Amino acid sequence: MSLPLPGGLFNVHSRHFRRTLIACLLTLGLSAGLLGTVAFMRWRSDHAMRKDTRIVLTEASQQLLRALQSRRGTLTLLRDTLDRSKPLGLDDRRALSNSAVAHTRHLLGIGFARSAEPLTWWTTPTPTTRSEGQALSQDISQRLRLRDAWRVPSTFTVSHRADRPLLVMVEPLRSRANRRSAVAGVFDLKPLLNDFFELTLQQPFPAQLLRDDEVLYRSAGWQASTAQRRPPIIEEAIRLDAVRWTLQMQPGITQTARTISWFNILLVILCAFSAIAVSAIIWLLAMRTRLLQHAVSRRTAALRRTMERLRQLATTDELTGLWNRRAFLERWEFEYTRAKRYERPLGCLLIDVDGFKLINDTAGHPMGDVVLKRVAQALTESLRQSDVLARFGGDEFIAALPETSVAQASLVADKLRHLAIRGPWERTPDLGPIRLSVGVGFLQPHLTAEQVIQRADAEMYASRRTRQAQPAKASVSSDILV
Repeated sequence: MSLPLPGGLFNVHSRHFRRTLIACLLTLGLSAGLLGTVAFMRWRSDHAMRKDTRIVLTEASQQLLRALQSRRGTLTLLRDTLDRSKPLGLDDRRALSNSAVAHTRHLLGIGFARSAEPLTWWTTPTPTTRSEGQALSQDISQRLRLRDAWRVPSTFTVSHRADRPLLVMVEPLRSRANRRSAVAGVFDLKPLLNDFFELTLQQPFPAQLLRDDEVLYRSAGWQASTAQRRPPIIEEAIRLDAVRWTLQMQPGITQTARTISWFNILLVILCAFSAIAVSAIIWLLAMRTRLLQHAVSRRTAALRRTMERLRQLATTDELTGLWNRRAFLERWEFEYTRAKRYERPLGCLLIDVDGFKLINDTAGHPMGDVVLKRVAQALTESLRQSDVLARFGGDEFIAALPETSVAQASLVADKLRHLAIRGPWERTPDLGPIRLSVGVGFLQPHLTAEQVIQRADAEMYASRRTRQAQPAKASVSSDILV
């Protein structure tokens, strides 16, 4: 029988269909077997962990009872001493009690109770307040009078402070002379339990000890129950006289729990290879991103250097290293606007090199370039750092003097006029020192920024004509050698 489909692809009698069906059934069976094996191993591991936990829990509870009984041995020894010896005085009893407290761990104090008499402390429990000691004495006295407790040992707990529960053990005396008398010992419970569990409890098994809802001890590895996770808990009751405790334990990581199936090992290996492959892919992508970022950073740095170079070429005079005309005019507009807005003084100096054409014609243009550099250096040294100095064009220089009054600007101009800059020529000794013609312009309410420069230019030409009419008698002491 075949399905009514074209091509005979789903013909159940065809060899291809049977092989495909067998492969699917084998894959399904193998998957079911692997899942069943994993489920069985998990159930077996969980069952083994619970069984091991139950064994450890039973041993721990028995050891805890034996540890508590061993603490009673101190009181039993004290009871036998009082029963067999002749009546001891109060000082002897206190000495005996102090020795017992000193040689017994976690024993805080020992008291003596007699019928129809209040409890007498031979060694007062420390550290306790007076009110806590009185309340503790009343609790012990009431417990002794309850159900004729003078004849049998009694063990119970009291909690006058939530952070410090106490364990009380009462040992009645047996001799006829000490009838209806008992020795009571008070132990610090939490340190006692901490020492016991740390020394005897196996580490892989987290445990906690409860008295009703109060936690007396909880190990560091205890896992609290949450809405998402509820770890299994195995518990056992501990009964000792009036003590009613519950010891709870969680399954630990035992040797049985560490045994996993080969499928789990294979899964771990596959996960490890997958993690390595994913890490390799992520590393390759990260390296590719890093290489791209490095390339972008290099190109950005090169572009930044190019932009800085272009900005420097656009604002700096290549020969002298000073600002050029365009950059100075932009800065001059800013200084002019700021000084006019805040009504601050502002001066402008226009400087020209006297006889510069003669120097070019006589010594050559390379020598003229050297002269311009020396003039620029001399002007930089003569002006303030806050002044704006620029090459205005040819042999002309210009300087903006912020926060400079008329008198101060005039003094600066006179200083520059008296400069005598020695030229670097050797073959033309007839050329004397280089002199400067300086014109001064000032900020005035009715003048624009351009008009201030024009006033300085006009005064510079006037200063040159005056110098040509009356040659300056420069003294040797006023010469500045550059």
